[in-house]
Amino acid sequence: MIDRDVGRATAEPHDLIVVGGGIYGACLAMESARRGLRPLLIERDDFGGGTSWNSLRIVHGGLRYLQSLDLRRFRESVAERRWFCRTYPELVEPIECLMPLHGIGLKRPSTFRVALAVNDLLSRNRNVGVRADRRLGPGRVLDVAATVARFPDVDRDGLKGGALWYDAAMTSSVRILMETLRWACAKGALALNYVECVELEREGDRVVGVEAVERMSGERVTLRAPVVVGSAGPWGRALSRRVDRDVEELFRPSLAFNLLLERPPLSEATLAVTARNPASRTYFLRPAGNRILAGTFHAPCDGYPARAQPTDEQLAHFLSDLNRAVPALELTPESIVRVYSGVLPASRPGTEELAAREVILDHGASGGPSGLWSVSGVKYTTARLVAERTLRRVFGPSGRDLRVLAGSERPASVAGLSADDPSVLAASPSPAVAHAVKAVVEGEAVTCMEDLLLRRTDWGTDPARAPELAARVTKLLGYALPAQPACGHGVGASA
Repeated sequence: MIDRDVGRATAEPHDLIVVGGGIYGACLAMESARRGLRPLLIERDDFGGGTSWNSLRIVHGGLRYLQSLDLRRFRESVAERRWFCRTYPELVEPIECLMPLHGIGLKRPSTFRVALAVNDLLSRNRNVGVRADRRLGPGRVLDVAATVARFPDVDRDGLKGGALWYDAAMTSSVRILMETLRWACAKGALALNYVECVELEREGDRVVGVEAVERMSGERVTLRAPVVVGSAGPWGRALSRRVDRDVEELFRPSLAFNLLLERPPLSEATLAVTARNPASRTYFLRPAGNRILAGTFHAPCDGYPARAQPTDEQLAHFLSDLNRAVPALELTPESIVRVYSGVLPASRPGTEELAAREVILDHGASGGPSGLWSVSGVKYTTARLVAERTLRRVFGPSGRDLRVLAGSERPASVAGLSADDPSVLAASPSPAVAHAVKAVVEGEAVTCMEDLLLRRTDWGTDPARAPELAARVTKLLGYALPAQPACGHGVGASA
């Protein structure tokens, strides 16, 4: 249960305060609680409402890193994908990925036979400990006929075949984040949404906690811990600037967005498509119920927007790329159901090239307050691994002795909740669904309907259906939740 008890958080001591409630902050809370620490997580808005919410939902195993021979990232990705498949088998499933091969650049059958063979060899332990129905098969190159059978609308002009491999995908990324927070809280963590870090509490040059604002009431509170870890994603630099100084390498923003499209899936497989031009980008088209989730479009960011949205020109560019890659889509701006837009760390200012590694910054080592740390990660897939590394760094030599305690296994997920399928909210939902909805509302710090429909489930993905689903939830609960969070207080861009 995620108990939103601000009074308890102010009264109890904590071993560390995590500022930021995306997947990186959630994993920090979970990994520290599993090791016997007492973490407190605070989030300015709702849990997972920023970049974590805008994920393409693929748990990448790192095939793309073989092209650059980045074997370290490849092995990390394979290991963390395996962790997701083992840990969340009800929320992570294998997906078949298919890339048409037209013999342009590296997209040749001969090249991919080698690449897929190497991928399978280097990831041969990918299924260790994984449930039988979640194991990933070997990749292979298909002939033209088999490629067309799986993807009938493929451009057949010059088609040489298709590369087929297996990866994993989250059925609901918001549920994985919430189950991670539930896990953390079951092992002793506290997690508070709509609580904003305002400034550090210090004794001399050492951190002893934070001053925060409970944004629903405007109450200012003091939260105590000898370690504060900023894990605020795009707000990380603003948070660092507020409590210490600006550190550019923490986060250089780049725009990334995905589109939910009002088009039926073109294949049961997740398609990797590219317009037939050597300079064109490769996009993934994922089945999403009776629609397509397409992504990811990357672009530079000017300035420092924390909640960047694509321009009309960028949306048009994306649709044009997709139409050139798959003319049968015939996409127009009216085809867009929802834009999932986030900000990711770039390798350099003003570029769309993503950073290759996480940043774990000890502010005290460079003249800032001792006990203050900042973390900036790149991928949803490796958030747990970065949390583990951060704890080792933060707690120094003793951090190597922080073992996962016996009995720290994940509690059962909320039963009866099909978070990715709004049809479960039928006019007369089953008792199991009714019980699950009440359990989520009462046990996961839901403050408003938006929290429930967008950040505890994916039911509100289609904006046109949100009012109807809200009415059904109200009928089921027997009372109405506010439509949006009643946050009239806060101090601006932070976590």
